[in-house]
Amino acid sequence: MFAETKSLEDLVGVEVRLRGWIASKRSSGKVIFLTLRDGSGFAQLVCERGALSDADFDALKRAGAETPLTVSGSVVLTAGRKRPEVHVASMNLLPSEPDFPIGKKEHGPDFLMDQRHLWLRSPRQAAYLRVRSSLEYACIEFLHREGFHRFDAPLITPNACEGTTELFEIDYFGEKAYLSQSGQLYSEAGIAALGKVYTFGPCFRAEASRTRRHLTEFWGVEPEAAWVGAEENMAFQERFIRTILAKVADERADDLAFIGRDPADLIFDTEGFPIILYDEAIAQLARKGRELSWGEDLGVEDEEALSQDFDRPFFIYKYPVACRAFYIEPDPTRPELALSSDCLMHGGFGEIITGGQRASDYAFLKGRIEEHGLSLEDFRWYLDLRRFGSVPHSGFGMGIERMLRWICGIHHIREAVPFARTPNRCRP
Repeated sequence: MFAETKSLEDLVGVEVRLRGWIASKRSSGKVIFLTLRDGSGFAQLVCERGALSDADFDALKRAGAETPLTVSGSVVLTAGRKRPEVHVASMNLLPSEPDFPIGKKEHGPDFLMDQRHLWLRSPRQAAYLRVRSSLEYACIEFLHREGFHRFDAPLITPNACEGTTELFEIDYFGEKAYLSQSGQLYSEAGIAALGKVYTFGPCFRAEASRTRRHLTEFWGVEPEAAWVGAEENMAFQERFIRTILAKVADERADDLAFIGRDPADLIFDTEGFPIILYDEAIAQLARKGRELSWGEDLGVEDEEALSQDFDRPFFIYKYPVACRAFYIEPDPTRPELALSSDCLMHGGFGEIITGGQRASDYAFLKGRIEEHGLSLEDFRWYLDLRRFGSVPHSGFGMGIERMLRWICGIHHIREAVPFARTPNRCRP
């Protein structure tokens, strides 16, 4: 927008041509003051009747919010003002209807989500999306630098990765198939070829959950590596989190400040992320008056309560096998425990990553598949990975929307994705 690559501050006294949309407008007699916006920022325009033709000036007076506009003019820094303005010498308005549906008044969430295709243009929503873009790039950049290869898993699968009740079933040319919950199982095939891989893409969960932290379609990054145990996996997750947050804080400092988030809050000192055992977490919750039976998984409110006690991300480790996925390796010293962890963000937020060491023994994995009532035929290919060259391996999955929600302090996860899919919304 700003003369290709430069900001207006660098162009005082220069003739420029700008393109964008009208964000706001006010008139004062023979002068119209405009705020023009595009994806890179905002510019203040001064449009005077004497500098523009009467026809252009009158057309500009009638133009509504979000009207596309190109202008040419000179960049001027007026005495007493902090930011330069563009004094417009010529302009061209593109067609747009005058009554933009989203005004300055308060709108309810249902109305705004119905108008999501237009709401995305608001400064806060656009800031969220710029932060999201940097977050996604930071994940990919870090993993590429660490020697991971991108591995594109199918989105249509014959089998469940986790619970069969959370699958969207589809008719695949007369055969039953599902939208993928995760690329993890396929990544486990990839590590024998490439050593370290990651998937990055949409995942689908048919949960009827109507909370502010669940979507039915979300984006996840899922690294998987051969010859890695559960504790080395947690150490890698810590490096991953530190690195991607530092990248976002550096790249999107202005956007973070605009939405009221201090970029410094994304940076942690050298003290490591704490690791507490599931047993310790249960006891800690009991002291808070939240009683759980041993073997129960932690709920959202339990995670939020625990995370109030920490000033940095932390891990809960060695959950009971009974509340973990069928493919998790058991603890050799306590087989009722799984070598599985959750990483929770602090300050009352909750779980952001689930990871663990994958079962590498054929007989054990076969038994777990049968225990879960899953089809051995559907998982024959997955069992083959244990028959032919199985090694210890680990991985984890992080939801982009969950992490973005923490980074930006977003109340509801539906604002962390361009177009949210929830149990009661599949439009627009």
